[in-house]
Amino acid sequence: MRSLVRSIYQHSLETPEKTAIIALDDTVDYATLWTLIAGVSHYLKEEGVQRGDRVLVEADHTVEYLACCYGTHLSGAVFVPVESGTPDSRVGEIAAEIQPKIIMTGKHPLQRLHITYEELKTTSFEDYSFPEEDWLQEILFTTGTTGKSKGVMVTHYAQMNMCQSQNAVLNYSKDNVWLIPTPMNHAAGLRKTHMSMERGSTVLLLNGFKDLKRFFRCMRDYHVTSLYLPPAAVHYILTLAGKELAKYDGQLDFLYSSSSALPGGDKEKLIELLPHVRKFDAYGGSEVGAVVYIDYNAVRGDGTCVGKPNPGVDVFIVDEEHRPFHATKDNPGIIAIRSNTVTAGYWNEPEITASTIQDGVIYMSDLGYMNDEGYLFLVGRRDDVINVGGFKIAPTEVEDVALRYPDIQECVCIPYKDANLGTCVKLLVCLKPGCSLDVPKIIDYLEKNLEFYKIPKFVEQIDSVPKTYNGKIDRKKLIQ
Repeated sequence: MRSLVRSIYQHSLETPEKTAIIALDDTVDYATLWTLIAGVSHYLKEEGVQRGDRVLVEADHTVEYLACCYGTHLSGAVFVPVESGTPDSRVGEIAAEIQPKIIMTGKHPLQRLHITYEELKTTSFEDYSFPEEDWLQEILFTTGTTGKSKGVMVTHYAQMNMCQSQNAVLNYSKDNVWLIPTPMNHAAGLRKTHMSMERGSTVLLLNGFKDLKRFFRCMRDYHVTSLYLPPAAVHYILTLAGKELAKYDGQLDFLYSSSSALPGGDKEKLIELLPHVRKFDAYGGSEVGAVVYIDYNAVRGDGTCVGKPNPGVDVFIVDEEHRPFHATKDNPGIIAIRSNTVTAGYWNEPEITASTIQDGVIYMSDLGYMNDEGYLFLVGRRDDVINVGGFKIAPTEVEDVALRYPDIQECVCIPYKDANLGTCVKLLVCLKPGCSLDVPKIIDYLEKNLEFYKIPKFVEQIDSVPKTYNGKIDRKKLIQ
């Protein structure tokens, strides 16, 4: 029976001295990682944890945190991560919902098991058995940017299918060193770690990317060969340190982005700066993993194209009644996915589960269309698409063009209800240092590059763009 912990165990036998995880204050090989995992599993059982119990752990970029993650898997319990620094009130809300057997928070979650990390590294346990594929492995809570935060349930079976499918598409070697600077409670960062553990390669954990000196020092010192960067991080690095990133063109194998659309202008800059690096943009979600990929270094074209489905994944477009139809750019439909990676459902949300997942198909919250060659084009989230006089406008398309304007550092396109015009488009902009807002020039630029109905009626300067912990624009907060 397949599982991540069985894969890690196998690597501990075949390549025991190979580096598995690098944290800034600690590095462990696969043999040591397995010792930690087996130890966590043992002590969880000593605390009365049984199969199916929930174990809530505060996320961190440490080996200790990942040992708790995989140790929970091995024990047969369900791992429930929460964001680092989550307020006690939010932890209490999640705990009330999932009723965990154990809550492990703080920088040293092992304290809850009455054992230290160093003691665990030197203690060997053999009282374990591997989980079954159909057992629940994790519950990942969504950010709630488009509605109520929901607990996405993932089985060992689905998780392994995600890892093996994506690893086959990315096709990287076991010598790969993957730098992951994103939150470790979210699907993006945590699942890239899972993928590396399945493959038997190395993960470098870094808490954020704002410290660019440290970021590039890690790239150099640990000979990083692949990067996971959400679009916000890509834009930040290109703006402040594009020339420095270009120095790693000969070192990097690939760069990977997901979570939200990567602006076309940033793709073009990356192609220019890293011509020899494979560059992947991926589409999917917490509920299904990354199921569509494009290597935009090899396949050029419309910035809204997110690629072709992974092998074994069926992507099609449906209407509001979930009936398949031929969608177009001007008449997009709901993206539907049939895959062996689909979530088991939402925790304690039977109605939402039943309306979202039917007969093995998950109906996403995104609108899109497919061309005759099988490429998927993403228009935007259903809740984000702006309806102006019957025209459907994707905010990301307006933002993509606006970001090419020289003075604009960041921007967000949102709907705005005007007393005279009705629903129209409003553009919020953060300007680059030393620049001043010139609305007529911005509008003139947009008019030359967008259809008439997509032109914002209002342009307003803001100090910063609020984002969720995984780098997505918090549109709901801005609209409110």
